[in-house]
Amino acid sequence: MQNVLLPEWVTPEVLSDTSASLEIAAILAKRLGLRTSLLFDANPRVESLRRRDVKYKRSIPNKSKNLTASTAIAVSVAESIAAACRVEFIPFVGSANALRQEVLTSFPGNWLGLRNLLLSCWSHGVPVIYLAELGIGVAKMDGMVIHTDSRPVIILSKASPLWAWQLFILAHEVAHLALGHVAPNEVLIDEELSEDSYALKDADLDERAADMFALELLNGRSNATYVSADNQINFRELAHSAFEHGKEHRIDPGHIALNFANQSGKWGMGIEAAKVLQGENPPAPVIINEAMWGGINPETLPLETLEFLGRVTGSHLE
Repeated sequence: MQNVLLPEWVTPEVLSDTSASLEIAAILAKRLGLRTSLLFDANPRVESLRRRDVKYKRSIPNKSKNLTASTAIAVSVAESIAAACRVEFIPFVGSANALRQEVLTSFPGNWLGLRNLLLSCWSHGVPVIYLAELGIGVAKMDGMVIHTDSRPVIILSKASPLWAWQLFILAHEVAHLALGHVAPNEVLIDEELSEDSYALKDADLDERAADMFALELLNGRSNATYVSADNQINFRELAHSAFEHGKEHRIDPGHIALNFANQSGKWGMGIEAAKVLQGENPPAPVIINEAMWGGINPETLPLETLEFLGRVTGSHLE
């Protein structure tokens, strides 16, 4: 975690210098949202600067992770980005179909996909950030919403380069906001949106409602599912069919491929089809964080904070 949370000047030699300990402790406290007593007090303590109600969702039985560290980092990142966002926060409409029409009208394209949904979020003053690897032993969630004082911030961190995967997670987090599932100073964490819980496989009512909203947003109809009459279809044929159907109905073909995989259980085929459809486009995290750097005013943030954001997002300001 050291390389992510601490500036580049903090070398092993610096860490061994007791005179630098207080400054390093202060930096860590700031980036983890903690208040520290003096390091050499008789009874040193660490406490949270602000208490937030954290809602953990989409936890897979027997696979639950300790997300304390990644949550603290995400909150710190969200607050910095929220302060630098160029646009005032405008809440999303509560209708999935109305939001779909808004996205396609404001940011036209062949379908509602990752890029125009990202742009729509930023136009509403809702930042979207991708968190890269945070260090050895630091587990990540797939998606989360942090409602800061000024605005909600969406964090994506699923380790997947696929636009279609990140698109569904983003649509799911947008749904939580549109449906009013996250209040100011609340954090909602979707621990894992994977093959085990891609859509409509969660007993939690908020999660099922967010899935339904996301599916209608992406497909133009609720509870949209895709199946094939040909049991011998291969991933290239699936990609071709998904593209043709998606282009006709303005539905992201990669989403169709993953939706098919969710219905059929043929995840290997669906993922390979999504890769074919993505082609030579850059990995999804690159697109997400390009939009982030374009959506903030970097001059409002200290250079040290910009450096920190670059490390935790695995990207940099152009």
